[in-house]
Parts: sequence; structure tokens; C-alpha cells
Amino acid sequence: MSPFRWSRAAAVALCVAACGTTATAAVAATPGTADGRSAEKYWTAERMAAARPADTGRAVAPAPGAARSRSLVGAAPTGTPQGTYGDGIPMVGTFFSSTGTDGPTYCTASVVHSPGRNLVLTAGHCAKSLAGGGQRVFVPQYRKGLDAAHQPYGVFPVDRVFTDPRYTKNSKGPDSDLDFGFARLSPNAQGANAEDRTGALRLTPTPRWTSTVTVVGYPGSHNPDQKAVSCTVPTSRLTGFHQLRMTCGGFYGGTSGSPWITNYDARNRTGDIVGSLGGWNGGGNATGDDWISYSPVHDHEIQDLYQDAVAGRTPVRAPYQPPAGSARLPGAASTWSHARFLTSGDYTGDGRDDLMTVWSDGEVTLYPGDGKGGFGAEQQLAKPKSYWQRAQAVTAGDFSGTGRPDVLVRWDTGKVSYFQDVDAAGFGAKKEFTLAAAGSAWKDAAQITAGRFNSTGKAADLIVRWADGKLTLHSGVNPSGTGTERRLADSGSFWRNSTALAATLPAGRDRSQVVVRWSDGSLGSFALSGGGLSGTRLQASNPSWAAPAMTAGDFGGSGRADGLVVRWADGETALYDRTAADTLGTWNPLVNTG
Repeated sequence: MSPFRWSRAAAVALCVAACGTTATAAVAATPGTADGRSAEKYWTAERMAAARPADTGRAVAPAPGAARSRSLVGAAPTGTPQGTYGDGIPMVGTFFSSTGTDGPTYCTASVVHSPGRNLVLTAGHCAKSLAGGGQRVFVPQYRKGLDAAHQPYGVFPVDRVFTDPRYTKNSKGPDSDLDFGFARLSPNAQGANAEDRTGALRLTPTPRWTSTVTVVGYPGSHNPDQKAVSCTVPTSRLTGFHQLRMTCGGFYGGTSGSPWITNYDARNRTGDIVGSLGGWNGGGNATGDDWISYSPVHDHEIQDLYQDAVAGRTPVRAPYQPPAGSARLPGAASTWSHARFLTSGDYTGDGRDDLMTVWSDGEVTLYPGDGKGGFGAEQQLAKPKSYWQRAQAVTAGDFSGTGRPDVLVRWDTGKVSYFQDVDAAGFGAKKEFTLAAAGSAWKDAAQITAGRFNSTGKAADLIVRWADGKLTLHSGVNPSGTGTERRLADSGSFWRNSTALAATLPAGRDRSQVVVRWSDGSLGSFALSGGGLSGTRLQASNPSWAAPAMTAGDFGGSGRADGLVVRWADGETALYDRTAADTLGTWNPLVNTG
């Protein structure tokens, strides 16, 4: 099962001009709804073309309490990406509302998958603007010059809006983390639900501070044809808030609510929405630059509001407590970019898994785990410029059978050895057992991870990815050698595209699974079955997910090694706690960028 076969659809370009067709899905003829017919009659081409962005605000800096300006008040820095104008994509469109004080207004929104196939996601300040009644519709893939009856997918009346009660419109405070909202739609004039016509994006937890996303929205300025603008860029952290930041020109007023999409599949009309334009000051800086945009992190708060919208209940919340902004591991991201290998185990003997780090300069350090996803002060196990500079692969297991962690290393000479019962005192010659001599074939072992792959007892099995793409299982590693070898994949297999391995023990499983990061940035999880491994995808391909170091352990107190720790090339590091057999766990930042 090639990892690139999983992500072939994800590699389809999300170019608004090429993908924005006007073809509609086949829908059985059903009696039209009264709301749908009324909306079609009211929303003429002229009324829609005359609508003003609901998030325009003032021309320069917004007045207190006003929406973001989204006016070009200063030139963007040299090299700033610029959005591309085109036809958009089917599930992204605009709201139109007749309740604006200066005439009709609009905002961007996107269809999200739901049981009723009738929900759209937008910014919280846009949803609040829709709450006043009147003629309110969502128009997927809006076309200027066409009336409601002739829009590509019709128009869908807004039935009810859902916002977090703690959010204040266009806030600059902590509650700006909650600038998201949902609208429940009535069927269109033909009786069809929005998702049945357009497809839908999957509401997906934000996976990390830095991800490559495509943002699609409908700006009201510098856009006489009212086309969709699209931009594919990396995200970063908005320091001080639980929000993302992206830099791309062309996102003027009207783009609030624009989805931040990964893994878009134009053929099947699906994708993952990991952010939505909004947040501090309505989603942009105080001067209203069109090239700076924000998004609240998609975490349990947006998932809770989604569940309220699905159930049709009024949201009730306790006072908002922003997540702690401090890192859970000491040190800056620039330092952690030099963390070469990560391993886990209860090195301190307190019943909680700890994180051991081998640095590029040969230093080895230990971070005691607190059992709650955090870590204590650094302890040095080996000094810089030690022999650990020669390590080429590192993992931890229980090869001696003592119940304490042993650290196995493949050295640059081809020697394989492990250090027994590693603790805060470090390593020593008396603790080292040689499993393969220098000059052995193990010099070609590119990646190694230890786990309970062929046993329900101790973690004494190895999965090894070799330089030529061969994959092997070594069962029952012990002080006498590397155990019984079994080939799982031949030389030249797609496993040559693996960049990192880790072993998790998901809930409901009594044996370890191997988690693999592929060179295209996708993440997979494989279980031993029959003659080999059967796999599933945990994360779609994403360029910013490449080149990581990984390990897994019980960092969150679940009682099993289901916490995946990932360190990326830029030093950003995160824990994905309670990673399941087929689902990546909850994102917990450990080392922040920005």
C-alpha cells in the first residue's frame, strides 16, 4: 500500500480557476421549499452585486469595537505572496443578508460535513451579523451577474446561527480565540441540502502551528468581478493568542470566515478545514492590512459549538480559560531544531514516561515527564561532543527483561548495542551489550523502532527500515542478539520513502503499531497482520510535516504508549496524546515557534 496512493487526491491542486466548475451534482426532483423560493425571488443579481462586506469597518484603522478594515493602508513586504483570483470551489461561498444598516452585506463561509448535511462554518462576527433575521442566504461558489435562481448550486436560506456566548464581536481580547460560528441552512428552492450539492469539508483539529493551507474567500475590495481569491501558504503562530497567522495579499473585507484547507480533493469534493479566517480584531491586524490574516485554533471549543449546531441547542459555556501559552519543554524552537533523536521510557523510575533527547552535538538530555503532558527540568546524561555524535538510529525497549528501559543504538560503524536500565545516572561501559559488531550489515539500517509488535509482553521487538527500502521485523531481541528476523517488505518497496518511525500502543490493541512519517509529509499507522503490515492514514500529506523526529510513550497518563511526540525541522515540537489506531491524538504544543 503505497503512501502516495493515499495522498494522490490530496496532491490535486486547489487552484480556484481550474477547480471552479459550475457542474452540479444530480439531485432528485423534490418540491421546492417556501423559504428557498422566497430567497430566489428576493436576491436579484443587482442586490447581491451591491452587497458590502459585513467586516469592512473603516477605511484605515478600525474604531474601537469596529470590524477589521481590510483596506490596503501600507505596502506588503517584498516577497509577500499574493492571492490568485478565480471561480472558487463548490463548498465555499458567501452569505448575503438584508439586515445591514447600509444595505445588504456578505461574508465568506464553507460547507462542513454534518449529519444533517446543512451546516456552514464562518467567523463568529459574521454569524452575529446574520442573527437579526431578514433575508439571509448562503450562496455556494457565488457568481456575480447571476440572480439567485441561476447560481451554480442555488441559494440556501439561513435557518439559525450558533456562536460562542463568550465571544464579543471583533474582540481584541482572549475571547477572540472564539471567533467562529455555524449557520444551519434550510434546503434550496429545489429541496436539496447544501452538502448534497457542493460536497463538504471535514471539521478537523488544527494539527500544529505550522501547516501548509489553502485559504479561499470573497474579498469586496480591489475585486470588481467579485471573484474568489485563493492562496496556498504556511501558517505560523499568532504570539499571545491561541490563533494561527498567515501572510498573503488580497484578503480584504468580505474574506472573514474563509476556510483554511488541507488535503483538498477536487474530484470527491472533500478536504480538511483546520482553520477559518477570524480571531483578533476580526481576523486581521489593527491597521487592516490585506496581507495579514488570523484564525482561531480548531480545538475542543469549536468542536463543542459544532455539536451544539448539530443538535440544534443553545450553547451554554463556563468562563473562557485560554490555553497556557508557555511551552511544556524548556528551550526555544531554534534549540530543538538540533534534537536529532527522541526516545521515551520511565528513566526516573517514578511510573511516568520521560523524554530522552540525543542532540546533534552529541549531548544527551533527559526531561522527566509529569504524567500530564508536561516535562520537568533538563538533566544531562552525556556531555556535548560525546561518542553519541556517532549514533545513527536510537530507540528504547526492554531487551533485558528487567522492566526498565534499555536504549538501543545503531552506530556509524554498523555496530548495534544497547544500554541496560538507563536512568538519570546516564550510560556506562558496564551497561552496554553488543548485538552486532562494527562492520556488520546493520550499517544500512536507516530507521529503527522498538515495541510489542510480535508479543503482548515486553517491548523487545524491532521494526527496521533499511536504506534500500527493505522492512524487517526482529522478534525477541535479547542480550545475545537481534532476535528472529522476518521480512515485511522487499528491497525497493515504498518504505524507502519513510523519514521517521515510532511505536504506539493505541487503546483497544494489545500489540504495538508502527507509526511512519513519509517523505511527502503524510503520517500512517501500521499493524502486524498475516504476512505483513496493514495500514491506515493518520495525517494527509503536508509539506510542512516533513523531516521530523518522533517517539511515543505514556506522557498523558493513559497507561499505554499512545502519546506521539513529533519534532519538526524548525524545532516546533508537539505531543499528540491518545493517538488511536486510525486517528491522530489531541495536539498539545510542547515547543512553540514565534
